Amino acid sequence: MTATERRLVLWDIDGTLISNDDNEEVLFVRALEAVVGPVAEVVHPYRHGKTDLQQVTEYLLANGGSADDVAAGSRSLVEVSEAHFATPGERIVQPGVRELIAALAEAGHVNALLTGNGPVRARLKLQSAALDAGDFDFERSFFGAESAVRPELAHAAAALAAEEGLVPVIIGDTAADGRAAADAGIGFVGVATGVYGVDQLREVPHLVVVEDLATGAAAVLSALAGR
Repeated sequence: MTATERRLVLWDIDGTLISNDDNEEVLFVRALEAVVGPVAEVVHPYRHGKTDLQQVTEYLLANGGSADDVAAGSRSLVEVSEAHFATPGERIVQPGVRELIAALAEAGHVNALLTGNGPVRARLKLQSAALDAGDFDFERSFFGAESAVRPELAHAAAALAAEEGLVPVIIGDTAADGRAAADAGIGFVGVATGVYGVDQLREVPHLVVVEDLATGAAAVLSALAGR
């Protein structure tokens, strides 16, 4: 296998690798209130597909905070997450994920992350589902604590892949993943294990869209091989 044939496989976490957490909103509210104090009626911005930095900013601006509070809000989000995700096995690994990670590694591809989560929260979430963070190259991963918008992460990933002779692809469960990939000229594999269905994911540019990574594993591997 030559370097140009190797993929940099950039996994989203929530809804893709592991189940979405219905309590995630609670963490953002706790982080918000740690900065601005109790809020009688919290305004909840739409969350799915957004980065941690983007969500912290939107929660603060919608609920009495300001841009000057974002750094403190981000630190608070990590703190409340450390307690919330402390116990391994609390989240569910999505169907076919472990097998596909192993198959990609065996084929010589690089498993990494492109996630809306920051690096600490990414490790905590993987741990909460008993996934091994060591299966992912964190040095070649891109995190939502670094940018308020996902396309910036995708562009950074595309630049790194080009430098290293890798072909990047994003695996994600939201239309935002697909749009970020398209913006950076990266292939997108859509998996309908989150809040978006197959038809919705097919509305954005894609290599392939599957119901899940168990029944769709062969289709994903074929698409990544260019067949």
